[in-house]
Amino acid sequence: MQIKIVIIGILVACSYLIGEYISKAYTNRHKQVNDLIKILEIMRMDLHFGMYTLEEIFERLSLKKEYFTHKFFMQLKYGLTNNTEKILEDILNDNISILKKETYLQDKEVDEVKKLILALGKSDIESQTRMIDLCIENLKGITNETKEDINKKGAVYKKLSTIIGLAIGIILI
Repeated sequence: MQIKIVIIGILVACSYLIGEYISKAYTNRHKQVNDLIKILEIMRMDLHFGMYTLEEIFERLSLKKEYFTHKFFMQLKYGLTNNTEKILEDILNDNISILKKETYLQDKEVDEVKKLILALGKSDIESQTRMIDLCIENLKGITNETKEDINKKGAVYKKLSTIIGLAIGIILI
């Protein structure tokens, strides 16, 4: 009987931790979208005031180790520096998997970044800063969605997984 109680306790604890993990994923996504907005603001300032090339901008962004995108921008910089036969679109397609696999960003955020990077360097500085501003505004709208997801879905998953663990525990008794 004591073994059964211990197993039920472990089951309830595991189900709680699963709910907590899912809830943290929503929180991390919100944080990463906000960090992406900050990165794009840095990009806009570098582009507008610094008059840097894309390689230099990507290198400067890759030095920001506190943001999750540093590896992505480092790979873009290396791709532009080392692959003279590839165009930016090919380099971006090769490295976009970093954002998809190693972050909590969803496809719509990744697509926003992809569209923006592909548009860079194709027009004057003012047009590029307007495109960055538009991307930032779109991402700010997404942050509202992520905040709602944290409050609604994150809390539901926490409670639901704990209740399911308790229900299975009661059934096993």
